Amino acid sequence: MAVQATTQGEAPATTRAAWLHFRPDLWSLCAAIAITLLVVAFFLPLWHMTLIAPQYPQDLQLTAYGTTMKGDLQEINTLNHYAGVKQIVPGDVLELKAFPFLLFGFVAAIAVAAVLALRRLRWAVVAVAWAFPIGFLIDLQDWLWKYGHDLNEEAPLYPGPFTPKVLGRTKVVNFHSETMVSTGFWLMVAAAIMITFGPWLIRFLRDSWKNTGTQKAAVGAAVMVLTLGATVLLAEPTPAHAQAPAADLNALVAAAAPGSTLRVPAGTYAGPVTVDKPLTLEGVGWPVIDGGRRGDVVRITADGVTLRGFLIQSSARDVSDEPTGIRLLGDHAIVEGNRLRDVLYGITLHESNGHVVRNNDIESVREFETERRGHALYLYYTTDNVLSGNHISFAKDGLYVNFSERNLMEQNVITDSRYGVHFMYADNGRILNNVFTRNLTGGSVMYSKGLYFEGNEFSYNRSSASGYGISFKDVDAVELVGNSLHHNQIALTMEGAPITPTSYLRLRHNLIGYNGLALYLSTTVAADFTENTFTGNLREVESRSGSLEHHNTWAVDGRGNYWDQYSGYDANGDGAGDIAYRYRSAYGDLMQRETALRAYLYTPAQAAVDLAARFFPVYQNAPSIVDPHPLMRPTMKLPSGSLDAGRPQTTAILALLLLAPLATFVAARERIRGRC
Repeated sequence: MAVQATTQGEAPATTRAAWLHFRPDLWSLCAAIAITLLVVAFFLPLWHMTLIAPQYPQDLQLTAYGTTMKGDLQEINTLNHYAGVKQIVPGDVLELKAFPFLLFGFVAAIAVAAVLALRRLRWAVVAVAWAFPIGFLIDLQDWLWKYGHDLNEEAPLYPGPFTPKVLGRTKVVNFHSETMVSTGFWLMVAAAIMITFGPWLIRFLRDSWKNTGTQKAAVGAAVMVLTLGATVLLAEPTPAHAQAPAADLNALVAAAAPGSTLRVPAGTYAGPVTVDKPLTLEGVGWPVIDGGRRGDVVRITADGVTLRGFLIQSSARDVSDEPTGIRLLGDHAIVEGNRLRDVLYGITLHESNGHVVRNNDIESVREFETERRGHALYLYYTTDNVLSGNHISFAKDGLYVNFSERNLMEQNVITDSRYGVHFMYADNGRILNNVFTRNLTGGSVMYSKGLYFEGNEFSYNRSSASGYGISFKDVDAVELVGNSLHHNQIALTMEGAPITPTSYLRLRHNLIGYNGLALYLSTTVAADFTENTFTGNLREVESRSGSLEHHNTWAVDGRGNYWDQYSGYDANGDGAGDIAYRYRSAYGDLMQRETALRAYLYTPAQAAVDLAARFFPVYQNAPSIVDPHPLMRPTMKLPSGSLDAGRPQTTAILALLLLAPLATFVAARERIRGRC
């Protein structure tokens, strides 16, 4: 009975606390190692992308962790805006939110399987262990596909749908992305290998150790495995600059056969360099051509030369000699995918024709004042060129076109310069889908004719000295279609447009919005405005001298423009208002009489006076705009990603509430003076 009692007493204890008698086996040991690897992987990067963009000489980096993304996210989102790609916001990515729960849930499952020693549960853990890294790659590739297909087709640099590779190299327009998994991912793979093959490998090494004569082989195999793993995880690629000293580039050019391709390895080459025969010079690993601040860095004097893949730097700085990074003197050159830094002028097209200049990244001497720098793309007596996809910053003028004809400028981005584009005696050009932003003036067009602007963005040009979106002076046969001029000090300023009475200046289907002043016109302007959208501007028009009432045409073929201040109606449903839109600026009229009032422009005082005159018309001045067929709906929208621009109107309304009594008093006094 005693034995029976003992036996009966032990069984319930074993059932209640079986886990206390747990004896770890080899799989449990491997599970513990796998758990350690997964916990470490949680804090390490899983995936990395390098974006090679011509406007960023150091490239852009983006690293994905399990719960966040780090790197040059702001710069990448800036590029995304211009390409129509949605911004990357780590806090909105569902996978990043779910990752810690999935990972630590899996860690708990491994621990339970190790303790309970259930074979079926262990095989389920093995399956999940491989599904974790494989599922990560599949989900990331799906996310990248959506990233490249959910695009804004109205973006200035719309590239069309694309699919970045989750592993490898992808080219989109003039950008390249290089992607690869990182240390945290390899640790997850190592955890899966340990759970799946760890017990077998340990038994193999143990048995090999016990067998006579095989100990050295077993130890050698283990050392080889560990060394190989450490090499894969820790090895870094040799940087491009850590190569043997480079040869004389002029000597390489002299030795090359005409018409051949010269692949130039990474290194630093002394300039100036002259290419005097038809060659293709292709840089491998971004070789540097350093001018040593002596004249031009590269001079191309032969026809049919191609130059790509170089970092070109350190031209001379004497402004009178106009030293440049690349000077094109022969015809039909292709200059693409280069980076130019610390060069006074960027690329000069000098009395030669038929060039293609695309996808270059150009900066002048950044430490110089704007007026001291040179032009980034300088065209002088040159025709039939294509300037495409270039990124320009910190120059004097981004695109300077002088005595040149029939040039195409498309998909360029120009920032932080004096003029984004500057035409002087330049005829018959096409300016398409460019971005001119954060310059002193977006564009200046003088003494030119036959120019066509379409799809361009002139934005955030807000210098106190000028701040124009674009300025026209003494021009003929100019047409603007589908452009966006927003958040400028003054969107458009015109004088002598057109300069010839039988010529024209036409503006159709443009967005002119959220500017301090939409139009600054002289009485020598006779432009046609139709189907444009005027919205969010503090003031619509101002005259330089005299009345504008009968000078311009505000509707063509029964189609006027959209004005956000229009309060008419459309009884017949044709999309145009049945009563005319008349714009009167009380403050503008007062400034014509008293120029000192200009000091209060764009202040609450100006907004209050204009709104008071509108809602409490003590007196009315002559209208400067009479649109007989104003549109009821806008024809264009603000580009995605731009700042909310409703604030000017909000500011004006608040100013009206605060200063309406003062404005009414001023208007009444002017009326009394008029009677006297």
